[in-house]
Amino acid sequence: MELRQRRAPADPGFRLDLDGTAQFVHEGYTVTIQVRRATPEDDLYYYQPAEHDPDDVVMTGTVTLEGTEVGAARAVANERDGHSMREALEEVLRDAVADVRRTIARLSACVEQIDSKHRAEHP
Repeated sequence: MELRQRRAPADPGFRLDLDGTAQFVHEGYTVTIQVRRATPEDDLYYYQPAEHDPDDVVMTGTVTLEGTEVGAARAVANERDGHSMREALEEVLRDAVADVRRTIARLSACVEQIDSKHRAEHP
């Protein structure tokens, strides 16, 4: 996957701002990435017991359209392993955009159902 980071020099890797964020364009959507250190509490969601590594980070991607968050995804990576970081980033970008499409489809179906019901009640 080609990584297209906004406001960053073109190179094979990616850069985070001081607050641990970055923005990427994937399939036309801007995905905001937030990276933070994994905590022991994350074990409940991402790990098997006794797997916590102090070098692990949680990478979260969100897509916001018109001020509304419509897609999100998360992955765990080891910050000392470039391959792990890239795989997690690719997974988050792909899954966040897929979540956008699911959310929009669900909302579109809901709007259509409401409109149809309204038209039937008010011909």
